[in-house]
Amino acid sequence: MNFKAILASLLVVIMSVSVAFASTNEIATVMPRNLTMAKGMIIKVRAVETISSQKIRQNEKMHFKVIEDIMIGDVVIVPANTDVEASITKIKKAGSWDKDGQLEVAFSEVKTKDGHSIPVTGMLQIRGDKPQFLIRYSLLGVLIKGKEAIIRAGTEVDLKIKEEVVIRLDNNYSLGVD
Repeated sequence: MNFKAILASLLVVIMSVSVAFASTNEIATVMPRNLTMAKGMIIKVRAVETISSQKIRQNEKMHFKVIEDIMIGDVVIVPANTDVEASITKIKKAGSWDKDGQLEVAFSEVKTKDGHSIPVTGMLQIRGDKPQFLIRYSLLGVLIKGKEAIIRAGTEVDLKIKEEVVIRLDNNYSLGVD
């Protein structure tokens, strides 16, 4: 009889532990995990195309790609090669005398792998080469045009995350930005 009581008690303990363990697993699978991208975190991007101040227009888009995976711990938030659009915010064509071309490109967001927006700041300003000193300040300066501003494919830009971003990660590794 003592043996039966011990066996019954042992069985109750094992079942209690199993139920507690199962409940803990259920809670873990239901609760999402929050990941934080800190303000000022750097995202490196690279120009995909070459543009010139002679051929592009203000407010046109220029395409860049994320250089490396952006990760928090072991989770990829923004995969490498993600497309990033920038807007041409300032353009000045080259002219004679001291008139070099100018381009200004501004960035506002990077998309996560699920399409959510991460606000960023970043700007690229390029000026064409100025003519040589003797040409610039001589009568020949009227005839010789300054150089156009060119952003070449492969040009790299560091973008900074504008504000802290909290990303909700569910168990299917789906992201949600809070």
